[in-house]
Amino acid sequence: MTRDQLSYIINNKTLPYPADGIKLIETHISWVILTDQYVYKIKKPIEFSFLNFSSIEKRKEYCEKEVKLNSRLVPKMYLRVLPIKESNGNYNIGGKEGTVIDYAVLMKRMDERKQLDLLLEYGTVKSASMIKLADVLVSFHQGAEIVPEGEDWKELYTEFEDVAGVQNFLEKYFGKETRQLLEEVNQWAYQFLEGSKERIAERNRKGFVIDGHGDLHTRNIFLLKDPVIFDCIEFNDDLRKLDLLNEVAFLCMDLERFGRFDLSKTFTERYFSKIPCIENAADEQLFRFYKLYRANVRLKVHAINAQADNITETKQQREIALLSQYLELYKHYYMDLKKENRLKV
Repeated sequence: MTRDQLSYIINNKTLPYPADGIKLIETHISWVILTDQYVYKIKKPIEFSFLNFSSIEKRKEYCEKEVKLNSRLVPKMYLRVLPIKESNGNYNIGGKEGTVIDYAVLMKRMDERKQLDLLLEYGTVKSASMIKLADVLVSFHQGAEIVPEGEDWKELYTEFEDVAGVQNFLEKYFGKETRQLLEEVNQWAYQFLEGSKERIAERNRKGFVIDGHGDLHTRNIFLLKDPVIFDCIEFNDDLRKLDLLNEVAFLCMDLERFGRFDLSKTFTERYFSKIPCIENAADEQLFRFYKLYRANVRLKVHAINAQADNITETKQQREIALLSQYLELYKHYYMDLKKENRLKV
């Protein structure tokens, strides 16, 4: 799928259902077409260290996987996979005629005004919503498949240090001291994870690693009457099969990005009261490390977004602003961990 082909579909509204208004949202890995009632998500023909959408076969596979995996949480939102076809220079989604050139995931459109990150910006999120959200996640996690052998400490570190791929970009916008910080934290993380390897392995054996969501940040949650968690990771099994603490830390980190440490506390108190997966001081430190790890992940993602082809200056500035927020959290978590942990750089 090319951008020109995408433009043809949008401009000519060659979609399976009538659409009065159409809006395009672009991420670093997808094009998302929003219509009045439906959403069409198309994977870009790209390859990164953590995903591979380079062939039509792989994009079809991951579209099908996206529907299957997200149906565990929101079966009425993820509907099916539709072919994208070409016929005599005309392009359509879900049509009967033509040659298949790509695929799209069809979803029911939700009320974006209830997206958690927007509600946090407006300052309208209450503690009661966090309790409901915790209960939804608890139910999902209690029914999730337990992964007998989760990632070991070396695999976690490999994912952590992958942020080095965007160091030059971060240095350009935030200075040499930021590059030095990233290098220092990467070195420290290696020591911390190596020192925690026995506890990480023990948690794997005790059933704390599940096939979860993997991308539990505030933009992937709608605070409806019953909270909706969507858009789990389908493109990399290792990033979705994770320790419960790693999953929960992602959401807490993103709540704290908005300064809502109170909501983070309310959420964890409810969640851990129902799934007691912190058993000792080592687990407490791992939970704090996973917050650092998740801030690290968002640094990488938003740095990639900010370097996207054809990005507008306005969108890039938005990404830079988000990077600044996550960088502050990254520093905060690192200093907190370094203060408590005896390991020195």
